[in-house]
Amino acid sequence: MISATFIFRAKDYDEEFFRLDGVVEAANQANPEYLGKDSWVNPDKDLRCVVYYYRSMAGVTDLRAIAAHRQAKAQYSRWYAAYHVVISEVLRSYGDGVIDHPTPAFD
Repeated sequence: MISATFIFRAKDYDEEFFRLDGVVEAANQANPEYLGKDSWVNPDKDLRCVVYYYRSMAGVTDLRAIAAHRQAKAQYSRWYAAYHVVISEVLRSYGDGVIDHPTPAFD
């Protein structure tokens, strides 16, 4: 399993941002490798974070092939003051089962 963590400092969003974001989100939903996402806000650092989960690296590669994703990335400075992406392999996922989470519990 792979996680793709997108950490960013947001600026103002416009109509084009929401259009591209919707296209990318729909492509993720249609991707058979996609498991779901989490999102977080860190007000102390004025940062936001979205963690996407995929069955394998193929899911992340599929996202990069989407034209809307490439368009958004090319224009990122319109909507983000800064960003950082971390791609990681998920080695373990577990808990008490109360939190609904995109990653299946395994250990």
